Amino acid sequence: MAEANDPIAALVPKACRRWSRTDPVLAHLAKRYPLPPSPLVEPDGFRSLVSSIIHQQVSLAAGRAIHERLRRALGGRISPTGILRVGEEALRAAGLSRSKAAYITDLAGRTKRKEIDFRSLHALPDDAVVDILTQVKGIGTWTAKMFLMFHLHRPDVCAPEDLGLRLAVVRFYDVPEQEAWAFMEENHQRWSPYATVAARVLWNARRAVDEDT
Repeated sequence: MAEANDPIAALVPKACRRWSRTDPVLAHLAKRYPLPPSPLVEPDGFRSLVSSIIHQQVSLAAGRAIHERLRRALGGRISPTGILRVGEEALRAAGLSRSKAAYITDLAGRTKRKEIDFRSLHALPDDAVVDILTQVKGIGTWTAKMFLMFHLHRPDVCAPEDLGLRLAVVRFYDVPEQEAWAFMEENHQRWSPYATVAARVLWNARRAVDEDT
């Protein structure tokens, strides 16, 4: 059962009542595969994005190892000031690629100059948050939407950019893979205002089925 402090999982009962009318497939999946405890999310917005950049295109284990080395290199706490102080070579020594070191440095600089004010993001609409975050090198729409889902806990984020979600749509809705993106965009209203909940349900159901086979 999902943790009580998981605001997205708490919406599942309401979402199921809606989906029973608009999308019985999703309603069935939500009941058949209850959401597990929410993933641990870094409470600080800056550190959350640094973690997202670190984990891009690497295994979970590799990402965690690099994150821990970076934390230690910065004296135990990842911060914009610390990153700008040590410079990109220290980031690379922690295991980051040249491009990721540049991305994180750019994020730190923009945060330090207050071009990004993480406290103000909570009050902005989803599209505005995406527009701000994607100005940072290395942060695309997918990363920004994951930030909306898992850090800001926005309930209605549709993310066809995510390959795992597209593969879940292929499996559970019998949609050809090349049509999954369009299917998600076209069916957003069937899942709204709980598209983030739908994403969690689809990720979880696909993982559960894979583990059973």
